[in-house]
Amino acid sequence: MEEKKLSLPEIHAELVEQLKDITAICERHGIGYNLMCGTLLGAVRHKGFIPWDDDVDLLMTREEFEKFRVVYPKECDKRFELTYLDTWTPRVMNRDPEKAAAFTDFFILDPVPPAGLKRKLWFLRLHMLQGMMKKNVDYSRFGLKNKILLFGTHVLGLPFSTKTKAAWYEKCSRSEKPGNDVCMSNGAFELMTHIWHPDQFAEKVRVPFEGIECQIPAKWDEVLTILFGPDYMTPPPESERVAKHLDV
Repeated sequence: MEEKKLSLPEIHAELVEQLKDITAICERHGIGYNLMCGTLLGAVRHKGFIPWDDDVDLLMTREEFEKFRVVYPKECDKRFELTYLDTWTPRVMNRDPEKAAAFTDFFILDPVPPAGLKRKLWFLRLHMLQGMMKKNVDYSRFGLKNKILLFGTHVLGLPFSTKTKAAWYEKCSRSEKPGNDVCMSNGAFELMTHIWHPDQFAEKVRVPFEGIECQIPAKWDEVLTILFGPDYMTPPPESERVAKHLDV
């Protein structure tokens, strides 16, 4: 029997249910979060989802996420679970495999080493671990250099379990480092290497998002300009308006 694929409207409906559950628990326990990446852009530009987006991105400091990971499994809607082993990014998903295409990713802010060689080597370790954890890579998306790097790190990771590699990734991400610079340590590619300051996310404002009130950074314009450039309010050409994780 052919596996049923969710349509984008069905994915959006599922994601709203996840977001309601997550934000309610965060409110109950005073856990700070921000909408981030495409979800933040959607909140500002569309007052909800970017029409072709197919996931939710949330941002938490490491401290806030540690609170969340304790309380969420105890209090969440039983349809959902917080899982760590599908990628290096924690995510909330529906336990029903038919709805697994809809998920909420949690990006975590961790300190970065001082600028220079130590920072470069730290990012290199994290990128290597990401390569070791990748599954079902579509190599056609990459140039020759990145194809070789991806294949090489994939082979390096084969002897180790996903759980072991995830533990290494978390240990490296949260290792003690001096200074105030932070990054989304579990972001992919260039998303990880954006350097942020905690002040950019500390103050929050509430905005409507698909019938829910959600938190976004008070400095949302600064954050979106860094992520998407100064023209972030202009949608991309129609040819680029495609879902990232879904074949539709």
